[in-house]
Amino acid sequence: MVKTLEQNKHIEFYPIRDILIGVPSEDVATHDAVNPHLSLGYEPPKIEGFPLFGQIQIQTIEFCNLKCDFCPNHYMIWDRLEGKKKGIPYNIMSIENYTKIVKNLADLNFTGRVSPYLMNEPLMDKDRMVEIIGITRKYLPKNPIKINTNGTGLTTELLGDMIDAGLTSIQIDDYFDDRYATKLLKQLEPFQGVNGKCFITLSSNYNVTQMKKGMSKDSHFGPFTFWNRGGLTNVNPDMPVPQKDCHFPSSQMYIKWNGDALLCCCDWEYKVIHGNVINERIEDVWINDSYTHYRETLKKGQRDKLRMCRKCNKGAFPSEEKRLEHLREWLKENETD
Repeated sequence: MVKTLEQNKHIEFYPIRDILIGVPSEDVATHDAVNPHLSLGYEPPKIEGFPLFGQIQIQTIEFCNLKCDFCPNHYMIWDRLEGKKKGIPYNIMSIENYTKIVKNLADLNFTGRVSPYLMNEPLMDKDRMVEIIGITRKYLPKNPIKINTNGTGLTTELLGDMIDAGLTSIQIDDYFDDRYATKLLKQLEPFQGVNGKCFITLSSNYNVTQMKKGMSKDSHFGPFTFWNRGGLTNVNPDMPVPQKDCHFPSSQMYIKWNGDALLCCCDWEYKVIHGNVINERIEDVWINDSYTHYRETLKKGQRDKLRMCRKCNKGAFPSEEKRLEHLREWLKENETD
């Protein structure tokens, strides 16, 4: 019997906690809950000799309700809230356009992961999310379907409906406290252990500040796997920008609510747009000159030549151990009286 697995990580200055609540079956309990298809030896189809992405994220609504200091949303949310007060609705992707994208993926024999969220809180679209997951499952019957959520809009009933519609993995990110985590655990009880359908993870991170209006100037320190979102936030300022490759433009596709293909999940300000998958076929956008330029330049380790990438410190260190060695020296050099 699979038991709830709790893992606490204390990285000197940064404690986090991950709890594996439920799994689809005993057979896949040790698989990658984020990308289970990779555990099965996923081989992407090729477009004119170039491998198709293994994961795609699709923004169905342009809004997140939190203001976490490590995320660009903490300063972008205010204009959207002001617009809402004036009667301007949040931008959403139409069901028609979402269906068009999923049908295009089916035409390509895509069997990778589909995530109906991008730079947003997916359950801000909770009135449509079950339908969206159902559409994905209808046209992509074997694909993993995953969302990350802060859990503020989650209920036991909604989670059950999403799982019944085809959701195969959900990570609930708790940015508040143990009281909030306890509430979430209560909601997740019916899905604990072997639940037959879905990986469920509760990830708690209490080194997060909910910001007031304006851009945070304070440094946010986290594990080496956290980065500054292309220079849009002051996360891990000790980590330099590495002149090395980045897999994002080669392994994942990121679709904005209007169909624009964005550089990656860091591009909250929509600075790099490779094309539009509503106006063009996905496969044509994926191998166009803009994507190719970014991939080839990154492969040469020349982030400094690319917009967004030139300020991005993702991948600066291969391990927490190496990063901590560097951090200690950085803190000494940057001490203030």
